[in-house]
Amino acid sequence: MPLFRFVLAMLALLGLSSPAFAEVKALIVGSDYSSSSNERLLLQNPVADVRMIRSALRNTTIDDLTVLEEPSASEWQEALDQFLDSLSGDDVGLFYFAGHGFQIEGQNYLMSSDGEMLIPLDSIVSQIGNRASGAVVIIDACRNNPLNDFEPDESLRVVQIEGDTRSLTRVSLDDILYSPNGLAQLGNLRGLSAVVFFSTEPGNVAEDGATPGKGSPFAKEFVKELKRRQSLDEVFRKTAISVNARTEGRQSPWRQGDLPFNVFLAGMRALPIP
Repeated sequence: MPLFRFVLAMLALLGLSSPAFAEVKALIVGSDYSSSSNERLLLQNPVADVRMIRSALRNTTIDDLTVLEEPSASEWQEALDQFLDSLSGDDVGLFYFAGHGFQIEGQNYLMSSDGEMLIPLDSIVSQIGNRASGAVVIIDACRNNPLNDFEPDESLRVVQIEGDTRSLTRVSLDDILYSPNGLAQLGNLRGLSAVVFFSTEPGNVAEDGATPGKGSPFAKEFVKELKRRQSLDEVFRKTAISVNARTEGRQSPWRQGDLPFNVFLAGMRALPIP
Protein backbone atom coordinates (compact mmCIF):
# COMPACT_ATOMS: atom_id res chain seq x y z
CA MET A 1 0.00 0.00 0.00
CA PRO A 2 2.74 2.55 0.79
CA LEU A 3 4.41 1.70 -2.54
CA PHE A 4 1.09 2.23 -4.32
CA ARG A 5 0.72 5.71 -2.81
CA PHE A 6 4.28 6.54 -3.82
CA VAL A 7 3.61 5.53 -7.44
CA LEU A 8 0.48 7.71 -7.52
CA ALA A 9 2.46 10.66 -6.16
CA MET A 10 5.13 10.16 -8.81
CA LEU A 11 2.54 10.03 -11.58
CA ALA A 12 0.94 13.22 -10.32
CA LEU A 13 4.28 15.00 -10.35
CA LEU A 14 5.10 13.75 -13.83
CA GLY A 15 1.74 14.95 -15.05
CA LEU A 16 2.61 18.44 -13.86
CA SER A 17 6.22 18.44 -14.98
CA SER A 18 5.78 20.01 -18.39
CA PRO A 19 3.76 23.14 -17.44
CA ALA A 20 5.51 23.44 -14.11
CA PHE A 21 8.84 23.80 -15.86
CA ALA A 22 7.67 25.76 -18.89
CA GLU A 23 9.88 28.74 -19.62
CA VAL A 24 8.81 31.75 -17.57
CA LYS A 25 9.51 35.15 -19.10
CA ALA A 26 9.16 38.15 -16.83
CA LEU A 27 8.73 41.91 -17.21
CA ILE A 28 8.90 43.90 -13.97
CA VAL A 29 8.25 47.64 -13.80
CA GLY A 30 8.67 50.13 -10.95
CA SER A 31 8.00 53.85 -10.82
CA ASP A 32 8.88 56.29 -8.03
CA TYR A 33 7.92 59.11 -10.42
CA SER A 34 11.16 60.95 -9.73
CA SER A 35 11.38 61.61 -13.48
CA SER A 36 8.01 63.36 -13.51
CA SER A 37 7.80 67.12 -13.47
CA ASN A 38 4.95 66.81 -10.99
CA GLU A 39 6.29 66.32 -7.45
CA ARG A 40 2.86 65.25 -6.23
CA LEU A 41 3.34 61.90 -7.98
CA LEU A 42 6.47 61.01 -5.99
CA LEU A 43 6.53 57.67 -4.15
CA GLN A 44 9.21 56.27 -1.83
CA ASN A 45 9.55 52.59 -2.60
CA PRO A 46 8.42 51.16 -5.98
CA VAL A 47 11.93 51.16 -7.49
CA ALA A 48 13.30 49.57 -4.31
CA ASP A 49 10.52 46.98 -4.60
CA VAL A 50 11.49 46.17 -8.19
CA ARG A 51 15.13 45.74 -7.23
CA MET A 52 14.15 43.31 -4.47
CA ILE A 53 11.91 41.37 -6.87
CA ARG A 54 14.65 41.33 -9.51
CA SER A 55 17.17 39.92 -7.04
CA ALA A 56 14.73 37.22 -5.92
CA LEU A 57 13.76 36.22 -9.47
CA ARG A 58 17.39 35.94 -10.58
CA ASN A 59 17.73 33.06 -8.13
CA THR A 60 14.76 31.20 -9.59
CA THR A 61 14.18 29.22 -12.79
CA ILE A 62 13.49 32.43 -14.76
CA ASP A 63 16.12 33.13 -17.43
CA ASP A 64 14.35 35.80 -19.48
CA LEU A 65 13.95 38.81 -17.16
CA THR A 66 13.39 42.43 -18.23
CA VAL A 67 13.48 45.19 -15.62
CA LEU A 68 12.24 48.76 -16.13
CA GLU A 69 12.89 51.51 -13.62
CA GLU A 70 11.14 54.84 -14.14
CA PRO A 71 10.07 54.09 -17.74
CA SER A 72 8.62 56.92 -19.79
CA ALA A 73 5.50 56.46 -21.90
CA SER A 74 7.54 55.51 -24.97
CA GLU A 75 9.71 53.09 -22.97
CA TRP A 76 6.56 51.45 -21.60
CA GLN A 77 5.28 50.91 -25.13
CA GLU A 78 8.55 49.52 -26.44
CA ALA A 79 9.05 47.15 -23.50
CA LEU A 80 5.49 45.84 -23.69
CA ASP A 81 5.81 45.24 -27.42
CA GLN A 82 9.05 43.31 -26.98
CA PHE A 83 7.74 41.31 -24.05
CA LEU A 84 4.52 40.30 -25.81
CA ASP A 85 6.39 39.45 -29.02
CA SER A 86 8.78 37.21 -27.06
CA LEU A 87 5.97 35.00 -25.71
CA SER A 88 5.02 31.71 -27.30
CA GLY A 89 2.24 29.26 -26.56
CA ASP A 90 4.57 27.22 -24.36
CA ASP A 91 5.66 30.10 -22.11
CA VAL A 92 4.34 31.55 -18.89
CA GLY A 93 4.38 35.36 -18.95
CA LEU A 94 4.97 37.08 -15.61
CA PHE A 95 4.32 40.82 -15.22
CA TYR A 96 5.00 42.78 -12.01
CA PHE A 97 4.19 46.46 -11.46
CA ALA A 98 4.82 48.80 -8.52
CA GLY A 99 3.61 52.38 -8.74
CA HIS A 100 0.45 54.44 -9.21
CA GLY A 101 -2.74 52.71 -10.34
CA PHE A 102 -6.30 53.97 -10.72
CA GLN A 103 -9.74 52.66 -11.59
CA ILE A 104 -12.08 54.66 -13.80
CA GLU A 105 -15.59 53.35 -14.44
CA GLY A 106 -14.51 49.87 -13.35
CA GLN A 107 -11.39 49.78 -15.56
CA ASN A 108 -7.87 49.68 -14.09
CA TYR A 109 -4.97 51.82 -15.31
CA LEU A 110 -1.26 51.96 -14.50
CA MET A 111 0.62 55.25 -14.77
CA SER A 112 3.89 55.72 -16.67
CA SER A 113 6.79 57.25 -14.74
CA ASP A 114 6.64 60.57 -16.55
CA GLY A 115 3.01 60.92 -15.43
CA GLU A 116 1.87 61.39 -19.02
CA MET A 117 0.21 58.09 -19.89
CA LEU A 118 -2.16 55.50 -18.46
CA ILE A 119 -1.82 51.86 -19.51
CA PRO A 120 -4.97 49.70 -19.22
CA LEU A 121 -4.25 46.72 -16.98
CA ASP A 122 -7.03 44.57 -18.45
CA SER A 123 -5.41 44.76 -21.88
CA ILE A 124 -2.01 43.74 -20.54
CA VAL A 125 -3.51 40.68 -18.84
CA SER A 126 -5.52 39.61 -21.88
CA GLN A 127 -2.61 40.03 -24.29
CA ILE A 128 -0.25 37.98 -22.12
CA GLY A 129 -2.94 35.33 -21.64
CA ASN A 130 -3.66 35.16 -25.37
CA ARG A 131 0.01 34.73 -26.35
CA ALA A 132 1.32 32.46 -23.58
CA SER A 133 0.15 29.26 -21.93
CA GLY A 134 -0.42 31.27 -18.75
CA ALA A 135 -0.32 34.84 -17.48
CA VAL A 136 0.89 35.70 -13.98
CA VAL A 137 0.31 39.37 -13.10
CA ILE A 138 1.30 40.96 -9.77
CA ILE A 139 0.16 44.52 -9.05
CA ASP A 140 1.37 46.59 -6.08
CA ALA A 141 -0.38 49.88 -6.82
CA CYS A 142 -2.94 52.35 -5.45
CA ARG A 143 -0.59 53.77 -2.82
CA ASN A 144 -2.35 57.13 -2.79
CA ASN A 145 -4.27 59.45 -5.12
CA PRO A 146 -1.92 62.33 -5.95
CA LEU A 147 -4.25 63.93 -8.49
CA ASN A 148 -6.79 65.52 -6.18
CA ASP A 149 -5.68 69.08 -6.86
CA PHE A 150 -5.14 69.07 -10.63
CA GLU A 151 -7.04 71.45 -12.84
CA PRO A 152 -10.31 69.83 -14.05
CA ASP A 153 -9.48 70.38 -17.73
CA GLU A 154 -6.18 68.49 -17.53
CA SER A 155 -6.08 64.99 -19.01
CA LEU A 156 -3.80 62.01 -19.58
CA ARG A 157 -3.26 59.90 -22.67
CA VAL A 158 -4.47 56.29 -22.58
CA VAL A 159 -2.82 53.70 -24.79
CA GLN A 160 -5.18 50.81 -25.43
CA ILE A 161 -3.28 47.63 -26.30
CA GLU A 162 -5.23 45.49 -28.75
CA GLY A 163 -3.04 43.00 -30.58
CA ASP A 164 -0.87 44.90 -33.04
CA THR A 165 -3.00 48.05 -33.03
CA ARG A 166 -3.60 50.80 -30.52
CA SER A 167 -6.32 53.40 -30.21
CA LEU A 168 -5.33 56.56 -28.40
CA THR A 169 -7.84 58.28 -26.12
CA ARG A 170 -7.69 60.64 -23.19
CA VAL A 171 -8.94 60.42 -19.61
CA SER A 172 -9.84 63.55 -17.70
CA LEU A 173 -8.06 63.91 -14.38
CA ASP A 174 -11.46 64.89 -13.07
CA ASP A 175 -12.51 61.29 -13.84
CA ILE A 176 -9.68 60.01 -11.63
CA LEU A 177 -10.44 62.50 -8.87
CA TYR A 178 -13.98 61.18 -8.45
CA SER A 179 -13.18 57.52 -9.06
CA PRO A 180 -13.24 55.02 -6.16
CA ASN A 181 -10.10 54.31 -4.18
CA GLY A 182 -8.09 51.24 -5.09
CA LEU A 183 -8.38 49.01 -8.13
CA ALA A 184 -11.40 47.09 -9.41
CA GLN A 185 -11.84 43.41 -10.18
CA LEU A 186 -10.89 42.50 -13.71
CA GLY A 187 -13.78 41.71 -15.98
CA ASN A 188 -12.17 39.79 -18.83
CA LEU A 189 -10.48 36.75 -17.27
CA ARG A 190 -13.13 34.30 -18.49
CA GLY A 191 -11.54 31.83 -20.87
CA LEU A 192 -8.02 32.98 -20.09
CA SER A 193 -5.28 31.04 -18.38
CA ALA A 194 -4.43 33.95 -16.10
CA VAL A 195 -4.02 34.77 -12.43
CA VAL A 196 -3.71 38.31 -11.06
CA PHE A 197 -2.38 38.96 -7.55
CA PHE A 198 -3.16 42.40 -6.10
CA SER A 199 -1.28 43.84 -3.12
CA THR A 200 -4.60 44.77 -1.51
CA GLU A 201 -8.31 44.06 -1.89
CA PRO A 202 -10.62 45.95 -4.32
CA GLY A 203 -11.34 49.50 -3.25
CA ASN A 204 -8.50 49.66 -0.73
CA VAL A 205 -5.20 51.56 -0.81
CA ALA A 206 -1.84 49.75 -0.49
CA GLU A 207 0.89 51.09 1.80
CA ASP A 208 4.06 52.49 0.25
CA GLY A 209 6.27 51.70 3.26
CA ALA A 210 7.37 53.89 6.16
CA THR A 211 11.08 54.05 5.22
CA PRO A 212 12.20 55.36 1.79
CA GLY A 213 14.15 52.79 -0.20
CA LYS A 214 13.32 49.87 2.11
CA GLY A 215 10.34 48.51 0.21
CA SER A 216 6.58 48.26 0.62
CA PRO A 217 5.00 45.79 3.07
CA PHE A 218 3.75 43.74 0.13
CA ALA A 219 7.11 43.53 -1.67
CA LYS A 220 8.98 42.55 1.49
CA GLU A 221 6.70 39.60 2.18
CA PHE A 222 6.37 38.59 -1.48
CA VAL A 223 10.16 38.39 -1.89
CA LYS A 224 10.45 36.10 1.14
CA GLU A 225 8.02 33.63 -0.39
CA LEU A 226 9.48 33.84 -3.92
CA LYS A 227 12.76 32.42 -2.64
CA ARG A 228 11.17 29.27 -1.25
CA ARG A 229 10.70 25.98 -3.11
CA GLN A 230 6.92 26.00 -3.30
CA SER A 231 4.14 26.47 -5.82
CA LEU A 232 3.00 29.91 -6.92
CA ASP A 233 -0.33 29.23 -5.20
CA GLU A 234 1.54 28.83 -1.90
CA VAL A 235 3.53 32.00 -2.59
CA PHE A 236 0.31 33.98 -3.03
CA ARG A 237 -1.45 32.51 -0.02
CA LYS A 238 1.45 32.92 2.40
CA THR A 239 2.18 36.45 1.14
CA ALA A 240 -1.43 37.47 1.74
CA ILE A 241 -1.35 36.13 5.30
CA SER A 242 1.96 37.83 6.09
CA VAL A 243 1.02 41.22 4.60
CA ASN A 244 -2.26 41.24 6.50
CA ALA A 245 -0.37 40.56 9.72
CA ARG A 246 2.39 43.11 8.99
CA THR A 247 -0.15 45.88 8.31
CA GLU A 248 -2.39 44.86 11.23
CA GLY A 249 -5.28 44.13 8.90
CA ARG A 250 -5.09 47.38 6.93
CA GLN A 251 -4.05 45.59 3.73
CA SER A 252 -5.21 42.17 2.52
CA PRO A 253 -3.70 40.95 -0.77
CA TRP A 254 -6.08 38.97 -2.94
CA ARG A 255 -6.03 37.03 -6.19
CA GLN A 256 -8.31 36.73 -9.17
CA GLY A 257 -8.28 33.99 -11.79
CA ASP A 258 -6.27 30.79 -11.91
CA LEU A 259 -3.90 28.64 -13.94
CA PRO A 260 -4.68 25.04 -14.98
CA PHE A 261 -1.24 23.90 -13.81
CA ASN A 262 1.24 24.54 -11.02
CA VAL A 263 4.19 26.90 -11.40
CA PHE A 264 7.32 26.49 -9.24
CA LEU A 265 9.55 29.54 -9.70
CA ALA A 266 12.20 28.53 -7.16
CA GLY A 267 11.90 24.83 -7.98
CA MET A 268 9.78 22.00 -6.67
CA ARG A 269 10.03 20.55 -3.23
CA ALA A 270 11.84 17.25 -2.72
CA LEU A 271 9.85 14.18 -3.73
CA PRO A 272 7.39 13.00 -1.07
CA ILE A 273 8.49 10.14 1.13
CA PRO A 274 5.88 7.33 1.18
